[in-house]
Amino acid sequence: MKKVGSWILGIIEAVIIAYVIFLTGCLLFVNDFGFTQFGKYTLVEVNKGQATLLNGVEEGDLLVIRDGSDIVKGNVIYYYSVINEQYFVKKAMVTEIKDDGFGAMYSLDVANKGETAVVNDKKVIGNYVSIHRNLGKVLNVLESKIGFLFLVLLPMMCIFIYHVYSFIIILKFEKNEDLEEEIEVLDDKPKKKRKKKRK
Repeated sequence: MKKVGSWILGIIEAVIIAYVIFLTGCLLFVNDFGFTQFGKYTLVEVNKGQATLLNGVEEGDLLVIRDGSDIVKGNVIYYYSVINEQYFVKKAMVTEIKDDGFGAMYSLDVANKGETAVVNDKKVIGNYVSIHRNLGKVLNVLESKIGFLFLVLLPMMCIFIYHVYSFIIILKFEKNEDLEEEIEVLDDKPKKKRKKKRK
């Protein structure tokens, strides 16, 4: 039973450490546009404002957009757009691509919005996306100050305290064992007979 308990505790610790590493990465690997980016993958948490700019998504969704180097005319791409001095993600169909040697420029037709736009390749996120329902809400809570405090720092502190406690118990147990061994050794030693003093 004790062995099963230690296995369960080990699994819980591994899960906590894994999601702490992931969340720390989400907070550290933020690109120049304010979005979390792991290599070719960009995470977009859909809030109320973002949901109005993209079709087929709802508030609380999480978009994972992958960078695509094979963008051609007719592809629907995701890109950064500035609204009220803040970056949001939009999508549009590519109508023309021009490359002057310093970078590609994409002419876009924003679907169902009656807009046209021209963006450079630095603002293009990618053309492959996967949508994960309600994960945006979860990630938003975990990345908040209160969420990070109670769902990241507190579990890590509990694990640390538990291991310190276990370490102290082990040291105490080993000290008691050493003391018992010393007592046993002393008990096993033959007692020297005292010589009687001659009168």
